[in-house]
Order: sequence, then structure tokens, then C-alpha cells
Amino acid sequence: MTHLTSRLRDLASPRALICTAVVAIILFTGAHPATAQPFSVPDREPNVNLRWDRYYDYDQMTEALRTLVDAYPQFLTMESIGQSWEGRDIWVVTVNNPETGDHTEKPAFYSDANIHGNEIQGTEVTLYMIWFLMENYPYMEKVREIVDNRVFYLIPTMNPDARQVFFDQGGPTRSGTRPFDSDGDGRESEDPPQDLTGNKEILQMRKYTPGEGTHMVSPIDDRLMIVAPPGERGDYTLLGSEGEDLDGDGRRNEDGIGGYDMNRNFPGDWQPMHIQGGSHWYPFSHPETRAVGNFLKSRTNIAGLQSWHNAGGMILRGPGSQYYRGTGEYTNRDVRTYDYLGERGALMLPYYRYWTVWADLYTVYGGTLDWAHDALGVMGFTNELWSTNQLYQGHWDSDGPIPDEMQQLFFSDRLGMGAWFHEWEEYEHAELGTVEIGGWSKWFGRTTVPFMIQEMLHRNAMFALFHADEMPLLEFDRTSVERIAGNTWRVTAEIRNHRAIPTRIEAAEINRVGQPDYFRISGNNLEAQVGGFTSGQLNDEIAIADGPPAEIMVESGVLGLSTVSVTWIVTGSGSATIEYESMKGGVHRTTVQLQ
Repeated sequence: MTHLTSRLRDLASPRALICTAVVAIILFTGAHPATAQPFSVPDREPNVNLRWDRYYDYDQMTEALRTLVDAYPQFLTMESIGQSWEGRDIWVVTVNNPETGDHTEKPAFYSDANIHGNEIQGTEVTLYMIWFLMENYPYMEKVREIVDNRVFYLIPTMNPDARQVFFDQGGPTRSGTRPFDSDGDGRESEDPPQDLTGNKEILQMRKYTPGEGTHMVSPIDDRLMIVAPPGERGDYTLLGSEGEDLDGDGRRNEDGIGGYDMNRNFPGDWQPMHIQGGSHWYPFSHPETRAVGNFLKSRTNIAGLQSWHNAGGMILRGPGSQYYRGTGEYTNRDVRTYDYLGERGALMLPYYRYWTVWADLYTVYGGTLDWAHDALGVMGFTNELWSTNQLYQGHWDSDGPIPDEMQQLFFSDRLGMGAWFHEWEEYEHAELGTVEIGGWSKWFGRTTVPFMIQEMLHRNAMFALFHADEMPLLEFDRTSVERIAGNTWRVTAEIRNHRAIPTRIEAAEINRVGQPDYFRISGNNLEAQVGGFTSGQLNDEIAIADGPPAEIMVESGVLGLSTVSVTWIVTGSGSATIEYESMKGGVHRTTVQLQ
């Protein structure tokens, strides 16, 4: 039984899981009451005073990033990895302490956000995570440990064009803004929804058609529309989103902005559009996905991945398809590690469910997670930020004083003072005559309401930091030198992984992804005669490895919460350098004396 399996078994009981969550909260809040700082003792102004009860459009986000980078130049760098379809920079911020090593020699955590234009909250989670790490680095031991031993590559928005469309007008902006022929008429994106009233919202239209409509006003509240009962006609016809027939084909809004899905455009089990809608012409066919793909391939030290979406309150892992490798599941060894992270994440995020994409949600071909797992050897999650269950904190009672149909309106009226529902107002439509426009605001439903934003940001950022903290953390556990005879020595070295994620997940080993780990020994006056893995009941034997004796390949890496020990027979004198090199675990060196 591996160390990780044993630990998972020991922690499997509900009481143990709750205790583990409490310990995690203590660790991530930094138990140093004597030191005042803006988190555990929140009585001072932060160094960078960003607001966490609002959302930032692209220009405001860029300004916030530059403010953070300017405030913390030792730790933060900001660069563009490419441009969007409309030419906006796709920014990545690197968080690294160069005094503890180059960013390429440390395990790296990657996150992206806002791949779907109307799923905006992940940008703010990214900003918050950068801010939290920097503000608390001087004061919290746990934050210092994470920043000093890891590197972060953080992309606040993958889809800046559609993000800006959401802020400017709202509407269905899941896609990017690259023109696409969604209705097959040979023209591209020529009939999108329109903000007819100029209030930066795409609301709903209805028309009063007495005795001829499909809907009627709800007897509970005249803002609500209900379908007319069978055999009856209502007084209103619902007309869909605001807009006019811009292409003269008798339809409205049928060929909107974009029309593709960038989270179906990655190479992992990619399928053409007749199988997977939105996948586009081929993997990485968009400038945004191509820029992100090239970046991920260039950072082979990435060991953890997080993609921020909305909504529904989910922590999702792959695989995306039930047909994945004929089983619909990753290997047991990898699943144990995913479960270790995901189950604890569900405790940190009330009203979120830890799910598998295809089994619990829907099938996704060409998604980020499967490509990261299979082609990059990286364990990743997609968090669907915000759950409407958080509105009532589990206290809504269907038999209570407020009818179920009024759940959202009750929340908007009582906790939002009516801010998130637009009353129906008459509008003279160029084609339809007098209609009424109103309904739910873009700032309600998928987006977290302002007074609950910071809690959402903090809980999800802490899950990401928990994931990052569980990336491989290697340390030489012990080394020994024993003289055999003359200048011939037995040298033993053991490397320990103090965290749950292995230096090489099993999918990477099976798929031959990247380089395996290596143990090496070198010295000016040293020659390795034999090298291999330490074996035998007394650890006094050597399972001789293939290849040059000075370089021992560790195909499976160091499993979570485990060790790997090797032994060399060498000849020579003086000092010897022992190195353990791992793509996901970093480069570690120690020195022994042959004496």
C-alpha cells in the first residue's frame, strides 16, 4: 500500500475530513496572532487597495494588474502571450521569488479564466489570488512557504474581446467575437442581439397580444411570465432577447457574435463540429487557444492547473467523455489523487459539488482538462463559480410563506432592493411595433451578486492555493556514504515528496509525456561503477538500473507522500554532487563527502 493510499484511507471518515478541513483553514489563515496584517488581523489598510465587491472590465483589469506588478516588482512580472481576435493582449502574470530559485526550476501552478466571455468571475479570482499572496507574504508563514517553493502562471482572461462585450452590452457572449456563420446562410455573425434601450443590457422582449399569446402574467407577481395552460391562450407572446432582424430573413438574433466554444478547441479528444458543437475547424484554430496552448507547452514545470468558469457550484475533473480510453475514467492511481484534492475542495466550498465532467454534467470533447491530463501530465480542475443555493444558505422552505416561483425575485427585492430585475417598459420596435422590454439583469444569475463576491473569491482562491501547495515538494530525506575499500564507496540518497501530487502522474508515464525524473551523481574525481534502486530488507542491496550508472531514470517519479532511494558504488575522492531532476518537482541538489 502506498503512503498516499494509506493517508487517504486514514482520512476517509467524515470526522477526519472535517478535521482536515479545519487544519487546512488554520494553515491558510496563518496562525500568527502577534503579527498584524490584513487577513488574520484585518485592522490595517492593504498596500494595494483593490475593491472586491465589483467586477473589472478589460482595461480596468489591465490597470489593476499593472498596479500590482508595480507594487511588487520583486515577485511579479507581466507579459503578453498573444493577442485575441480583436488584438487585445492576453496577459499572464508570473508569481515567483527569484531569491529561492528560477521559475523554471520550481513546480508551477497555472490558472486561466474567462474562456467563455460571459463567465467573468474567474478574472476577479485571479486578481484576488495575486493580491492575497503579495499582501500577506510579509506576515503569513504559509504564504511565504507557498510563494518561495512554487511559481504561479496566472491568466486573468483568455477571452478579452467577449469579456468587453459582456460589460458593454451583456447578452449571450460565451463565444469569442470572431465572426462565424451560425445559421448557414453564408454570412457571419450578421444578426446578433442588440441593446435597443442603451442601458448596457440585453434583456427580454414581450408583446401584448390579448387572447393570442403563449404566456400570461403570473397571478403571484405581475413581473413573472408563465406558460398558458393547455387549451388556453395567454395575453403575451415572448419574443426572446432584444434585437431587430438585421439581415432581413424574418428572424432575429439567429446569427450572433461568434458561435463557437473555445473550451472545445483543445487537442485532447477533439472532435469535429458534427460531433462536438462549437469545436471549430481544428484544435488551436483560434488565436486565443493557440496562444494558451503554446504557453502551456513551453512551461513543462506546470504541475497543477485550474480553469475558472461559471456557474452552478462545481469542482469538475475529467475525463470529458464516457468513451475515454474505453473506460470513461483515469487510472486508479491518478483518481486517488484527484479525489484527495476534490473532496477537500468540496469542504472548503459550501454548495459546490465535486464531479466528473461526463458522468455528472455533460460530455466535453476537446476541453482543457483532458488535454492537460493526457498531453501535459498535469492534474487540473474546472470550478464553476457561484451557486444559486448560496442565495438562501440552505434555508429556503418550499412550504414557507413565499411561493417557490418567487425565490429569485424575493432575493432581488429584499437583499438587492430590486437592483437585479428590470421592470417591463414599453419600447417602439421598428418591426414589431409596441413591445415591452425587461427581465433579469446580466448581473444576476450567472454572476455573483456584489455583497457576496469577496467570499466567493476567497474560498476559490484558497482551493487553488491548496491545490498548488499539494504539488510535489521534494527534499533529500537522507544521504549516506560508506567506504567499501580504498577509494571505493557506497553512496545512498533518498528523496522524499512531502505532498499528495506525484512528480509524474500515471497518465504521463503511460503516454510517455515529457521527461521522466532522474537521479544523478557527479564529481571532479568521481566515477560511478554501479547505480540502481536501493533494495533488500536491510536496504543493503542494489536493483541495478539500465543506462549509465551515474544517471538513474525514475520512470514513475516520486509518488505522493512517498520516497525513492538509490545507491551507487563509486570510486574517487573529495565531494560528490547528488541531483534529483523532475519536470514537475523541480531540481534539487545536495553534496556529500567521500570520506
